Amino acid sequence: MHEDWNIGGWRVRLRPDSAELAPAYAFRAARFRSGAEDRDAFDAAALHLTVEGAAGLAAYARLFPQDGAEMARGYSAQAYDVTPLVARYRRAVEVGRVCLDDGAPDLPRLLLAVLARLVDRWEAELLWGCASFPGRVPPALGRLADRAAPWGPGRRAGVENADLPAAGAGAIPPMLRLYLAFGASVSGHAVVDRDLGTTHVLAMLPVREIPVARARLLRGMLAAA
Repeated sequence: MHEDWNIGGWRVRLRPDSAELAPAYAFRAARFRSGAEDRDAFDAAALHLTVEGAAGLAAYARLFPQDGAEMARGYSAQAYDVTPLVARYRRAVEVGRVCLDDGAPDLPRLLLAVLARLVDRWEAELLWGCASFPGRVPPALGRLADRAAPWGPGRRAGVENADLPAAGAGAIPPMLRLYLAFGASVSGHAVVDRDLGTTHVLAMLPVREIPVARARLLRGMLAAA
């Protein structure tokens, strides 16, 4: 699948894995591994979303349209027991490796608008994926305690699980903050990723939970694209 849109001066492309994605992989590596190689076995099966402006690449995300069986084999399923999600949703889009240029505050909303279009096209019922915080169990995770979903994932053996702090302060990543504003929930626990030096929760945005007015706003952003 190849898509190429011009949205508000941004060039937005969706592409399968190929050699032409080398700049996107370098952009991703700079943000997740200080420039070290970040490619993995999941890249070949993914669709890669890039956003470019006048100054070059400004955003990247890795997408996986999935049915239930594919959810159970997905990237996030390595760290979470996603059995409850597989039972609840027939089709989903897993989103990962989100990278955003800090100098463009409109990028999270643009990215979510593009995801909303793809969710409609693929008839998905859920947007989901790992949302990372720098460091080991940072206090900011405590800000998510009241957004934990009772139907969320279980704890998986063999990973470093962590309770969400009872309370906390600190920044929530921009994309997760927008997900939450649109009705997302998170897992009731976090997982420490020693490989990347981060701690993540599983973010879950059921399509039916997006307020009608906000869904209309997202679709309106892409009406002319």
